[in-house]
Amino acid sequence: MKRLAVAAATTLLALFYRICRLFPVKRQVVCISRQSNDAPIDFLLLKEGLARKEPPYRTVILADKLESPLRYLPVMAKQVFFIATSRAVVVDSYCIVVSLLGSRIKAPVVQIWHALGNMKKFGYATLDTPEGHSSETARLMHMHEGYDAVAVSSLNFRDDLAAGFNVDPSIVFEAPLPRVDLLRDPAFRSRQREAFLREHPKMAGKKTIVYCPTFRKTPPPNEEKAMQNLLSAVDFDEFNFVFLPHPVSRQTIDDPRVITADRSGIDPLFAADYVITDYSTVMYEAGLLGVPVFLYAYDWGTYHEKRSFNIDLARDVPTLFTDDPSVLVKAIERDAFEPERYQCFVRNNITLPTHGTCTNHLCRYILKLVQQTDC
Repeated sequence: MKRLAVAAATTLLALFYRICRLFPVKRQVVCISRQSNDAPIDFLLLKEGLARKEPPYRTVILADKLESPLRYLPVMAKQVFFIATSRAVVVDSYCIVVSLLGSRIKAPVVQIWHALGNMKKFGYATLDTPEGHSSETARLMHMHEGYDAVAVSSLNFRDDLAAGFNVDPSIVFEAPLPRVDLLRDPAFRSRQREAFLREHPKMAGKKTIVYCPTFRKTPPPNEEKAMQNLLSAVDFDEFNFVFLPHPVSRQTIDDPRVITADRSGIDPLFAADYVITDYSTVMYEAGLLGVPVFLYAYDWGTYHEKRSFNIDLARDVPTLFTDDPSVLVKAIERDAFEPERYQCFVRNNITLPTHGTCTNHLCRYILKLVQQTDC
C-alpha cells in the first residue's frame, strides 16, 4: 500500500514538475530546508553572497518543518515550482521532493547538510539501527537521491559523508558552511554577545555556560536525573546556565534558574564562556568561537550501542569526556582545557578556504555547476 502511494505521489510530482518547466527559468537559486520554519543562517548568507555576484542571482528560501503530511502538500507543490524555475537547488537536509523527482530535475542539486564537521554516522550508514531509518523506508522514499554535489567541511571525512548519503565520493567537494564566517568574526561575536546580554540583563557579571545536547530519537531513562545532577553541580552565584536544545528535540529543563534559548534570534553560543555538549557537532562551532568545550556523556553506555560514530569521542576529542557532572563543573571552574590541542582537532574537521570567505567559496562552486549545466 505504501509503495503504491509513493509511486502515485512521484507520478503526480513528476507531472507537476513538467508543467512548471513551461514557465521561464529565472536567474535564481532555491534553497530548501525542513529543519525549521525560519530561514537558516547558512541560506541567508548564501543569499547575500549570490546577490553580490555579477550578474547577481536572486535566492528563494523555502523553510518549512514537516509537522503534518496534509499541510505539507502545498509546501511540496511550492518546492516543485521553484525547483523547476531555478538555475540551482540547495538543500540542507533530506528533501522529499528532490529525492522523489531525482534525475528528472534539470538544475544541479547541491546538498550542504546542516551540521559542521564529522561526528555520528547518519543516513544510509545507520539503516536498520535504533537511531536510524529502516532499509525499506530508505528505498521507498529514495532517501538522499538526486544530488549532483555534496559539500563537506573537510575532505578528511569525504568517505564518511559519501557513505551517509550513499553517493559516489567523487561528487563530494570541500566547502565549510557559510556560518563559519560569522563564527570566525570577532566583531560579529562581540555584537551578538552584547545583544544577548541586553536581552537577559540579569546575566551581567557572571560567566555563562551554554548546554547544547544532541538530538535523541528516544529520550534515555536517565535524562531527567542527569539534568538534575548537572544543575545541582553548578554554582548559580558564579555562573549563568543557558539551555540550547536541538531544533527538533522536545527536551525541556523546568528550572527558573535556567535560560532556555533557541537560534531563531540571537544565537546564545556567541554569549558562551563555556559550552557543555555531548555527541553534537556544536563542539566544532564552539571551537571556531574559541570557547572551551566539555562533554557530558551521561547516557554513553546505551547511546553508543544505538548510534555508530565516525570518530572515537573519548579518544579523538581533546577535552573532558565524562558522565559525572561534578567532575565536569569542577573542570570548568578550574579552566581545565587545552585550547591549542582543541584547535588542532577543529582544523582537522573544518578546512578553511585559502582565499576569501566560506560563503564566497560555496557561491562560486554553485555557480560553476550552473554554468556547466547551461553548457
